[in-house]
Amino acid sequence: MVRITNTIDINAPTQRVYVALRSLEAYPTWLRHSPVYHGTKMRTSPAAGPLTYEDSTMVGRMRGELVEDVPDHALQFHQNKPSGSLDALIRYDLDDAGGGTHLTRVGELTTRGMFRIVQPILLRMAAAESERTMKSLKAHLEQPV
Repeated sequence: MVRITNTIDINAPTQRVYVALRSLEAYPTWLRHSPVYHGTKMRTSPAAGPLTYEDSTMVGRMRGELVEDVPDHALQFHQNKPSGSLDALIRYDLDDAGGGTHLTRVGELTTRGMFRIVQPILLRMAAAESERTMKSLKAHLEQPV
């Protein structure tokens, strides 16, 4: 398991940051496709119980679920490939910063099989994608209303 940590300060209240991260169906409004990330598809409706989704990525489809939800404070998502060859745990911690938000994103990536062989490449790509996600969220939330 390898850990990738990013932090960013966003000039928006924690509640707005939380809602943006929790509303997976709205990701297309602020998170554009990239060579690594091709989109998110909801598997269950937000009102139908545990939130499940599927990310389309350059390594194929990753099934995901929301495993921890502390409104305005923390969100944790678990994703994996059905084969078990790739597993990711992504945690967001939101801290109030005088009306803004200090956001920490920690991703834990576990590789098995053939993905273990290319792990250094996957880690560089995952780290760049994590940073891109944080910057995109910041730009979205700080744009004038």
